[in-house]
Amino acid sequence: MPTNDLDQIEATADLNWIPCFDIFTCTKLVVPLDYEDEEAGTTHVSFMRWGSNSTSANSTARDILLNPGGPGGSGIAMLQVGLPLLLNAIGPGHNLVGFDPRGVNNSGPDLSCVPGQEGTYRFYTELTIPIDATDKKSYAELYQKAAAFGDFCTKAHSAANDTAMYANTVATANDMRYYTELLAKTKGQDSTASQLWYYGASYGSVLGTTYAALFPDRVGRIAVDGIVDGEDYYEGKWAQSIDDADEAFSYFFQACYDAGKNGNCTFWDASPEAIERRFQAILDDLSDNPIPVAFDIPAIVTISDLKLFMVDVPYNPLDTFPVLANVLVGLEKRNATLLAQAVGIGYRADECNIVPETLPDAEPRHFIACTDANQRFNLSTYDAWVNHANGLIKTSKYLGEAWASGTSVACRKLDLKAPKSQVFEGYPGANKTSNPLLFISSAVDPVTPLRAAQKMVKRFGGARLLVQDSVGHASMSSTSECTYGVLKRYYSETAELPEEGTRCKADRVPFRNPGVMEPLRVRKRASPGY
Repeated sequence: MPTNDLDQIEATADLNWIPCFDIFTCTKLVVPLDYEDEEAGTTHVSFMRWGSNSTSANSTARDILLNPGGPGGSGIAMLQVGLPLLLNAIGPGHNLVGFDPRGVNNSGPDLSCVPGQEGTYRFYTELTIPIDATDKKSYAELYQKAAAFGDFCTKAHSAANDTAMYANTVATANDMRYYTELLAKTKGQDSTASQLWYYGASYGSVLGTTYAALFPDRVGRIAVDGIVDGEDYYEGKWAQSIDDADEAFSYFFQACYDAGKNGNCTFWDASPEAIERRFQAILDDLSDNPIPVAFDIPAIVTISDLKLFMVDVPYNPLDTFPVLANVLVGLEKRNATLLAQAVGIGYRADECNIVPETLPDAEPRHFIACTDANQRFNLSTYDAWVNHANGLIKTSKYLGEAWASGTSVACRKLDLKAPKSQVFEGYPGANKTSNPLLFISSAVDPVTPLRAAQKMVKRFGGARLLVQDSVGHASMSSTSECTYGVLKRYYSETAELPEEGTRCKADRVPFRNPGVMEPLRVRKRASPGY
């Protein structure tokens, strides 16, 4: 019988696949904490594979490793949730392999700052509350909450034998290389010449390009989608992410209008400008007048709650634009029921009704990103933090306040440093790779703007950029048979790239077509991120 519990799988030195979760096979691989220091010890990385024969994946097919973003996203969850979409996009001729990077979900080392606890996001919810540009006190409060987080987690991982510092992007890139070597051995091939086949979205583009920079002669196929500015990421700033966020919201106003008076946008009005004015009036009203709600417990909905909810909206317009429209209809009538339900306000959060397994862990995202940044971005002074936050707010009036409460400030007192062998200097690039990389970007992406893709593709010799004419985070926020065709041809034996300047049309538009399954982000009310 297939196992449905990854905890029951024994970690082994080889790829020992066993049936799991009905249609997959799973393995838990022992890996060195530091590939350049055997004395550091080992940890384990969990993998899940779908193949044409799920109990012994097609030996002639390539294994394509998957990463959904984050950092801290689960490739195993991506595969489970998004298999139908992935098969449409990549095709059924390959083995799809989701894995949890170091420190994430089912993989070691343990990053929890609260020993024995899962779903640790619930302990740090105040770190995700957007600052208020009109209230300087909110800047100070978040700055000190981030300090408390850093002090608390630094102390929790202060033991001499603690292994949290080994959870970082360079280490995970090495784990992917190691996987390809073991896979080559099982096929009787030269492990020193093994190559990585990979699809990564959002932060997954950082992981994929980092691998290509470290191992340029070990690239099989690396497709990256929703491209993070690697320089901005490794500098720890996260300041170049939301350049196009407000344009994505402008698309909501236009798409709602285009749906027509009798269409599916419940917030319709006579022009996009009229819709925007009503939207802004709701923001202004809620800024001054919170709305009471009462479900399990009495509570209020504030402007910060709406701005936190708004972070998710432009990621997947097909799914979220209709929800936003309904939320706005309610708020305009001073009814915050739908918004409260969306962000989990007004419900008891006691030990009897919380299921930690359904909540994300907070530490992986911050630990991996902060360790990668290697203390390069200095927010040790309050003035530096205020300037950073104000810069983000100037960039985006809709997402700036929430983005400011994200990762960079949480790093300021988290004292974890990767070993020298796992510190990436500069940002990813390679003049030549054994096979060229494929970069993909939406035309308007709220958190990984097209200009980041245009910048990063130039860092890799022979690489090519495909632009999908859609709004949303990464191409799979919509559907496009054109994009799928490009991916399938790239993952063929010929590694065919699109012609320079190729653009693909999206097949669906908000309010007119249904949404798509979402493999890229599986989170609820977690920190703003890729």
